[in-house]
Amino acid sequence: MLDTSRTAKWYLVQCKPRQEIRAEENLRNQFFSCYCPLHTVEKIRQGKRVVTQQPLFPGYLFINLCRLSDSWHSIRSTRGVLRLITFANEPLPVPDAIIDDLQARLSKAGNKPLFKTGSPVTLIEGPFKDLNAVFCKADGEERAIVLLDLLNRQQQLSVPLRALSASG
Repeated sequence: MLDTSRTAKWYLVQCKPRQEIRAEENLRNQFFSCYCPLHTVEKIRQGKRVVTQQPLFPGYLFINLCRLSDSWHSIRSTRGVLRLITFANEPLPVPDAIIDDLQARLSKAGNKPLFKTGSPVTLIEGPFKDLNAVFCKADGEERAIVLLDLLNRQQQLSVPLRALSASG
């Protein structure tokens, strides 16, 4: 077996819109080594807090190829793949250090919450619409507790998460 650690290099593949995972899966089925960096994102969907994994570089993934032994022609016709990124009709390798750094940084990065305690928010619906508040904490999956400045005092208020928007 050929030692690919010295001859294989990372290249960039452009994927069809929102098909990075499909492209990676189909390339892996062809025995290509791929890397699609994902990060954890917290969003509000239908009023509920949802934690999802999303590509760090939407529309792109990395593929480890050897110019000598790998057949590059099948990459273009792989489902989910648009093209291999080239410059002057030559694929340009991505330095291994960049891939190693990405993998190290993403392994250290944890789940970043949608709102941090003490961060400013704006109420976007309900009786307090367009007022600024300070996020206190999440109250279950669908609600949050905020501090609202009313009558020169901070009042704790429980509001739906869908009624909040990050401000500032």
